[in-house]
Amino acid sequence: MRPVFALLAITFGAGGCTTTTYEAAEMSCSEYIGKPISSHIAAYGPPTSVYRINSSQVGYVFKTRTTTYVGGEPYYTVNYLTGADKHHTPVRKITRVCQGVYVVHAPSDAMPVSERIVVGVRAKG
Repeated sequence: MRPVFALLAITFGAGGCTTTTYEAAEMSCSEYIGKPISSHIAAYGPPTSVYRINSSQVGYVFKTRTTTYVGGEPYYTVNYLTGADKHHTPVRKITRVCQGVYVVHAPSDAMPVSERIVVGVRAKG
C-alpha cells in the first residue's frame, strides 16, 4: 500500500511544478503598462513604426516574438528491484507573439523616450 502513496506523491509533485512554470512563461503583452517605453525597446528592439495618436499620446507599433523552453525538471520513480530511476519531464517550446500598438503619454515630441510612460496596449488592426 505504501508504494501506491509514494507514487501518488511523486505524480502530484511533478505535475505542480510544470503547471507553475508554464503559467509564469505566459505573460500578457500589457506587462509594460506604467513603465517607460524605453524598457520595452531595450528588451525587444526598435518599433516597426511610431505615429502621433492625438496631442498627448504617441503610438509605438511592435511585433515581438519570444520563444522559451519549459520542462525538463527531474522526477524519480522507484523500482524495488533496481532502485530509483531518474526521469525528466518533456521539454515544450512556447512561442509568444505580441503584436500591437503601445500607447504612451507624450505631450511633446521633445520629451525623452525614457520619460514616455506606457498607458495602454491596443490590438493592431
